[in-house]
Amino acid sequence: MAPSLSQIHSTVPVIGTDDIRGSISYYIDVLCFSPDFEFGDPVVYAGVKSGDAELYFTHDPEFIKLIKERHIHPEIFIWLSDADKLFHTHVTNGAKVIEPISDRTWGARQYVIEEINGCYLKFAQPI
Repeated sequence: MAPSLSQIHSTVPVIGTDDIRGSISYYIDVLCFSPDFEFGDPVVYAGVKSGDAELYFTHDPEFIKLIKERHIHPEIFIWLSDADKLFHTHVTNGAKVIEPISDRTWGARQYVIEEINGCYLKFAQPI
């Protein structure tokens, strides 16, 4: 018998980057996250947070090269409580909007931005 999955209480996406410091700065300055931690000298692993949500970064230049060469866009879905307010803030801060904010048929008010490592961040509020 498989162990109970009810023990899982959270997950943390890990984003590959060729520039940890640049990623941290982008997430703080453009996306309004707060710094969480840095590991290594030079830094090879780090995290940012917003409320209870966390995102980590790992130094992986080969992965970023592959993403750029193949035009791959890993996706991260992020639930939030006020999509309109954060969308306006992200646009004001210069985020690259892939899909503008709109109500989606699956019951979410959502928008998509492409962050500096090529990931598509899907910000959504239940409606």
